[in-house]
Amino acid sequence: MLNGEKLTSKNVPFPLKSTIKNEAIRRAKKAVSDYKKEAAKSIPVFKADTPISINNQNWDTQCKRGHWYIGFTTSAGKKYLPVHEADWVNTYFPYLTKPNRNFRGTIQLLRRRRNWYVAIPIEISCDIQQSSQNKETQRTPIGIDLGLRHIAVIMELQSGKRQWFSGKEVGYIRRHFRSLRRSLGKKKAQRAIEQIGNKERRWMTDYNRKLAHDIITFCLQFDQPMIQMEQLENIRKTCKTTKQVDRTIHSWPFYQLKMFIKQKAAKHNIPVIDINPYKTSQTCFHCGYADKRNRHKSKFHCKQCEYVCHADLNAAKNIARSTSLAV
Repeated sequence: MLNGEKLTSKNVPFPLKSTIKNEAIRRAKKAVSDYKKEAAKSIPVFKADTPISINNQNWDTQCKRGHWYIGFTTSAGKKYLPVHEADWVNTYFPYLTKPNRNFRGTIQLLRRRRNWYVAIPIEISCDIQQSSQNKETQRTPIGIDLGLRHIAVIMELQSGKRQWFSGKEVGYIRRHFRSLRRSLGKKKAQRAIEQIGNKERRWMTDYNRKLAHDIITFCLQFDQPMIQMEQLENIRKTCKTTKQVDRTIHSWPFYQLKMFIKQKAAKHNIPVIDINPYKTSQTCFHCGYADKRNRHKSKFHCKQCEYVCHADLNAAKNIARSTSLAV
């Protein structure tokens, strides 16, 4: 309701197409509904950089002279913009054309600093995905599991090579900055607190860039690598830890790290695939048995086949082997 009237696209005072307005209204209603049902912990707030949702009826893809374009409705009419060239574009974009509308979902258009990005969900059966891969050069899947104790665990199944990135240094640095802000907070030194926050963000951004570089360097040792990562939407729900660690989870720029990985991967024509995160940390890589009792902290011990492995490494193996794309 708006001023006692039912909220519709007609009484939204912005020069936007009705499809964009309606999508925003649906999103706002969903957020309020989740809050009332206590599915959300805090009052929903939509910031200026909130992604714009465009449903599958109002966006399209075209291929002209071997180059792919994505088009969507704007206040100035429908616009087609060129897509960054990469092997995965030629593999998956044919399934995003108008005749294949059932494969695709609602896209998210977002801005990060001066750059614009679009997140495109696509659902493809395993058979279609495999036949598509057979037409192209066979890729080498590399699974990446993101977390807190280990920021990233990377696994390539065929060679058995893996790499671990510890989260101890990051945890220490962030606790240090948090302690500084807390001590200054008592003195009400707001300007100094903001300066410390900016310094922490610069440090974290630099760290994420270097980490993304190291991950891509690992991937480049393989022939035709393909990165597979969990969809990040549910990472805050899957990391169940203490209150102190919970603060780290909610302030951790997981999304920024993933964007850096995608940017650096694109420069080397390495596709990055979002994998459905459902039970990747609870499923046994050896026998496939899924049970939340299989995992206890960093130890994975299958209740069915007695397979024992580090929990993060087991998850990275499952991600590398998975053919279940995120939707």
